[in-house]
Amino acid sequence: MSSVVKINNLSGPLCSINADQNWTVAELKMALAKVLGVPRRQQRLLSGFAPLRESDRIGDVLTDDQVTFARIAVSAEAERWIARVRRRSGELSSAPDAVKRDHEVVLAAMQGDKAVIRFAAPELLSDRDFAAAVVAWSGEALEHLLPSWKADKAIVLTAIKQSPRAIRHASDSLRSQKDFLIEAISCSKGLALQSLSQDRIQDRELQQAAVSANWMMLGWLRKQAPSLSSDAEVVFAAVANNGCALEFASSELRDDTALVALALQQSRGAALRWASEARRSERELVYEAVALDATMLQYASEDLRRDPSIVMQAVQRNGNALRYADAALRGDRRVVEAALQQAGPHVLAFAGGEVAETLLAEMGCFDIFAEGSV
Repeated sequence: MSSVVKINNLSGPLCSINADQNWTVAELKMALAKVLGVPRRQQRLLSGFAPLRESDRIGDVLTDDQVTFARIAVSAEAERWIARVRRRSGELSSAPDAVKRDHEVVLAAMQGDKAVIRFAAPELLSDRDFAAAVVAWSGEALEHLLPSWKADKAIVLTAIKQSPRAIRHASDSLRSQKDFLIEAISCSKGLALQSLSQDRIQDRELQQAAVSANWMMLGWLRKQAPSLSSDAEVVFAAVANNGCALEFASSELRDDTALVALALQQSRGAALRWASEARRSERELVYEAVALDATMLQYASEDLRRDPSIVMQAVQRNGNALRYADAALRGDRRVVEAALQQAGPHVLAFAGGEVAETLLAEMGCFDIFAEGSV
């Protein structure tokens, strides 16, 4: 769930950030760095009078979605080392111990080579706030953190949100827990499933979690297991996320009235193109589709493109849908006038010749499509 976090300083409002309640404070600082141009390590955030730790989840520590911002000065030595390690990451190995304890210097060095984290001071590597900042910056950097952080659920989920492939670096203990895997798949829009073992990819609960978070995962999963397109439970979960997932359903499921109806609702009518021929001949479904998107008339059966009430519904919503009506209705004055009123004179290009000529004459135009005509 997202919310708007209002950022203030002592003088008043600074900005607002659209933040997920599951973000860590480190992730909020990363977002603020982009907006304010203030590096994460130079930010001090407070909720009321209480300082916020970078590993805190904002949904747990913010009571009124208000944060007080203060800027912390960086020492001249730290600035020099930041410039130095940005040019050559390996320089961190020869830095003084105090510099190796500096979050910002180590993160600057890691931008060139994540593996240089091995030169950081032991106490920094053991700092949970530092671990949270590292994975908020680069989820893949989880690989280089201490084993204890790879077993820390909050740290690992932050890494996976930033880079779904980071799930490969989670501890065996975490990856053995199905509840954790479902949460990881959900927070990564389904993509973390792609980095799991084949037996996990074939797990129906995990498949459902993936397609519920990202309908396009059904297309990817279908390549791994073609029979999945016939699994009603998994396909319904994908379609509930986005009706366009009907594209990846089996021919039998594309013929399922309940599934097609759900797909239409979840795609604003667009899924009609993937429905079976029989469902595209079902009057109630087609009527619902054109009520949501009039251009879906083009996918209706020939019989329904001759249905006056369905065609009228379509042209009243979008006059350009006249082009998809049966020829007989494109010559029906009442239908053409409805399209004309909705979209303007250009739709007469789709109308039957006699009706178009009559309406043009009544409008006082000889040929509105001729070059230079008014």
